[in-house]
Amino acid sequence: MPQRGLALLLGTAVAMLLGGCGPSTLGHHGDDGPVVPDGSASPDAPDDSGAGGDAGSGGEDAGGDAGSGGEDAGDAACQLTTSGAVTASANGQLIENLRIEVSQGPAITVDGLSDVTVRNCELRHGSGPGISFSNATNLHIENVSILHTGAPAAGQNPDDGRNNIEGYGSSGVVIDHVRLEQGSSGAYLVECPGAQVRFVEGHDFRGPFPRGQVVQFDKCDDALLEDFSSENPAATSWTEDNVSVYQSSNVTVRRGLVDGNNSPSGVGIMFEESGSGHTGGLAEDVDALRQGNGCFSAYPGYDVTFRRTRARDNICTDQGRGTPSSGGLAWAGSPESSGLRIEDSRYHNLCQGLVWDQSVFTAQELTDEDFTPRAALRLTFCWQ
Repeated sequence: MPQRGLALLLGTAVAMLLGGCGPSTLGHHGDDGPVVPDGSASPDAPDDSGAGGDAGSGGEDAGGDAGSGGEDAGDAACQLTTSGAVTASANGQLIENLRIEVSQGPAITVDGLSDVTVRNCELRHGSGPGISFSNATNLHIENVSILHTGAPAAGQNPDDGRNNIEGYGSSGVVIDHVRLEQGSSGAYLVECPGAQVRFVEGHDFRGPFPRGQVVQFDKCDDALLEDFSSENPAATSWTEDNVSVYQSSNVTVRRGLVDGNNSPSGVGIMFEESGSGHTGGLAEDVDALRQGNGCFSAYPGYDVTFRRTRARDNICTDQGRGTPSSGGLAWAGSPESSGLRIEDSRYHNLCQGLVWDQSVFTAQELTDEDFTPRAALRLTFCWQ
């Protein structure tokens, strides 16, 4: 996480004078198979041979509502066909009903095509990403479970390129009903304006820095993340921010749970509107539990609102990666931020500071009240 120089030193000094805990580093850097014709099948291809897998046919859409606690994501059973890695080859292609396991490279690649749908797939990936896409207008990823199998038993991944989903330069992206596990990040999206990400069940993300999020929007104006959970055991995970909004304007993050963060520099929900002209953002109906360095942050942020956010049971001690650089804050705004608001929010059983820098918040509606956290999602797919 980059040092903020003089501004951070001044911020820390102010916080010390106020008896609070000014964060020293609460910001983040964003990081600036074969062709398979639609409907073709080669189910016996070996995992890494480069032979094209079955692009799928005959499955039914498993799109159901998982709800805040998770429900069946499908109305009818489906059967998966074992396949090698798949590369989309046509606009409008449907890739569905596949079980893909690869040790190298992406399980599914979509590059330079529009209106492709990936649906009802179970993916296991090793040293590369699970799904990789670029210049893929109107891509839909629906009812997909992705597990990174190259993670160690505990601790950080060997490199930061093992994201469950990674995408670049694509508008109209929809990611809906996905389970993401042990990737460097769950979904890492760069320059994907208006991306819609919903019903995400996330587990045990492994970095290393700067990855470690369930979702990161990097230069993705007007993006949406809703109905999600991210659970990260302190003993195994290697998180940074749980959710990161980097250099992106007017992003909404709502109806979610972030549970667990052992990073000494990451926070639960981060808006980092550094650079020129980035403004606006909303975190709404999100619970942050067992966070180390911070729960909700805008660093810097401009006209960002935290509405009905709740924080509890944060951790101010070393979880194996160093003590929290902020001392264990709940809500934070950097000194250069402006127009930040905390509305109708709750906290309970916090071990350190509540709000810093108070001067950049135009509203601080906070109540100490015990509460039952939102339930984590548990998705069920049509092949289960």
